[in-house]
Amino acid sequence: MISNDEYGQLLEEHSSIQSSLAVNKIISGTILNISDQSITVDIGHKSEGQIPKDEFISSGSLDDLKVGGSIEVFIEKLEDRDGNIRLSHEKAIKMKSWEKLQTIYDNQEKVKGFIVGKAKAGLYVKIMGANAFLPLSQIDTKPVRDVSHLIKKEELFLILKMDYAKGNIVVSRKAIMEEKQKNIKNELVEKSKGDSIIEGRVKTFTDYGAFIDLGGIDGLAHLSDLSWSRINHPSDILEIGKTYNFKILKVSEDSDKISLGYKQLKVDPWGQIADKVKVGEIYDGKISHITDYGAFVQLIEKDLEGLVHSNDISWTKKNVHPSKILEVGFNIRVKILEIDTEKKRISLGMKQTEPNPWENIEKEYKTGQVIDTEIKNITEFGIFARLDDNIDGLVHKNDLSWTDSNGDRALKKFQKGQSIQVKILEIDAPKEKISFGIKQLVDDPFPLFFVDKKKGDIVSATITKISNTGIDVEVSNFIGTTIRKKDLSKNKEDQNIARYSEGQKIDAKITSVDMTNRKFGLSVRQLEIDEEKNLMEKYGSKSSGSVLGDILGKALDVKQDPKDE
Repeated sequence: MISNDEYGQLLEEHSSIQSSLAVNKIISGTILNISDQSITVDIGHKSEGQIPKDEFISSGSLDDLKVGGSIEVFIEKLEDRDGNIRLSHEKAIKMKSWEKLQTIYDNQEKVKGFIVGKAKAGLYVKIMGANAFLPLSQIDTKPVRDVSHLIKKEELFLILKMDYAKGNIVVSRKAIMEEKQKNIKNELVEKSKGDSIIEGRVKTFTDYGAFIDLGGIDGLAHLSDLSWSRINHPSDILEIGKTYNFKILKVSEDSDKISLGYKQLKVDPWGQIADKVKVGEIYDGKISHITDYGAFVQLIEKDLEGLVHSNDISWTKKNVHPSKILEVGFNIRVKILEIDTEKKRISLGMKQTEPNPWENIEKEYKTGQVIDTEIKNITEFGIFARLDDNIDGLVHKNDLSWTDSNGDRALKKFQKGQSIQVKILEIDAPKEKISFGIKQLVDDPFPLFFVDKKKGDIVSATITKISNTGIDVEVSNFIGTTIRKKDLSKNKEDQNIARYSEGQKIDAKITSVDMTNRKFGLSVRQLEIDEEKNLMEKYGSKSSGSVLGDILGKALDVKQDPKDE
C-alpha cells in the first residue's frame, strides 16, 4: 500500500506538472506511440496529444523518433472542442530558434544558414529551422547575375531584420563578405610593406590585365606586370581558373585597388643583358606583334624582345606595310643593331642577316641602260618594275609618257605582270633607290613639233576633256594643253562650254611656247581677233565707214568668185 507520505508526494508532483502546463509554452513530453499518421505524446495532462507525422518529415527529425524517447512540444491548446490537447513539435523548434536568433541579432553575431532555393528578388535561407530571406542586394559586394552556384550551399550570414509577429527574417551575406575583404585587405596592407608573395586564382581577363581572386578580394595584375617582354593579352601568360603566385606591388588604403605583379617573381633579363646578347650577333626570334612602323620579335631562349623597324625588314621591299611581308608567329633570324640599356630597347635587323644586294649594283648596271623587265606593282605615284631578283625600280607616273600629260591616266594603260622595257635614269645605292623611265626610250616629240611651229601659228586641235573652266585639247594627237574658257571666243556668248563636245576639232592660235617646261598656249579668241583685223585691213577701213558685216560680205564674194576657184 502507498503510505500517506508517498501519496502526498505524488499529489505534489501532479500539481507541479499541471501548474507548468500552459498555452503557448514549450514543454518536454514522452513519445507513447508512432503511427503512420501521427505521433502520440504524453505531457502529464489528463489526455495525450497527437502531432501529425508531416511535422517531423519537414523538419528532418523523423529518423530520431523512438517510443519512450523525450521530445519538446509547443502547447497550442490544452483542450479543444473534442476535449483533446493540441501540440506542435514544429512550433516548438521555431520558437526555440527565434529565441536564439533574437539573441544573435541583438549581439550582431554571425550565424550559419543553408540556402534552399531562389526567390523573385533573392534567395530563401534556412537558419536554425527558421525561414529567412536573402535579398539580391545583400548577396555579394558586387552585383550578382547568376546565383545558381549558391543554391544548396551553407554560408555565414548577418541578421539585418527580425519580425516575429510577421515571421520575417532578413539576412545579409554581403556584410560578411565586406568584413572578410576588410580583414584580407588589412593583412595585404601589412604584407605590401615587405617583399610579400601571395597565392591567387585567375578570375577573369581584360585587355589591360588579369583580375586575381585572393580569397575574397580581387587584385589586378596589369598587362605590363605579367611579363618582362611584350605580350598581346594576359592569356599569353596566365590561364583562367589556375592558381599562381603573385607579388604584392601596392595596396591602396583609401580604395579597393590591389596591384599585383607576376613578372617580378622572375629575374629581369635586362639585369643580365650583357651575358645574354651582343651587338652584331645574329639570333633566332619569333614575331610577337606587328605595327605600322615595324615588328616586335621575341628572342628565343633569351626572354628578351626587340623591334625590327620597317626600314630594316628588307633590302629591296620599300614603302610596304610590315604585315604584307611578315606575320605574327613567324620564326625569323635577326641581327642585334643597338642595345639601349637605359630605355630597355633592342633594335633588330632582318635584312642585315643577308648580303646587301646594293653593294655591287653600280658595277652591274649603268645609268642610261635599257632593260627588259616586268611590272611588280602599281601604286598611285607610279610603277615598280624588277631590276633583278632582289631589287625593284620605280617608274614615276610623270616618266610614263611624253604625250600624255595626265600621269594618272597614263597609269591606267599598264597592269601588274605586264612585260615592259625601261631605261635606267638613276642609280642611288646609298639611298637604295633605282629610277626608271619609259618615255625616255624615245625622243621628246615636243621640241621636234616646234621645230617648224612658232608663236602666232594656227594649229588644229582635238578636244579630249571638257570642264567648267575650259577644255583640254591635243595637237597632232600627242601634245596637250588647256584652252581657258575666256580664250574660247571673243564673244562672251560663244564662250559657253555647252557648245563643245569631246572629239570635236577646232582651230586655235599658238599664243605662247615654253620649251624649258614643255608648255604651250592656244587661243581661239586670239585667232578670231587676228582674222577680224586681217579682214579689216584687206577689205575696209575705219575712214571708209565700212562695218564688219559689209567686209565679211566682200570676203565671201571674193571666195565665191570663179577666178578664185
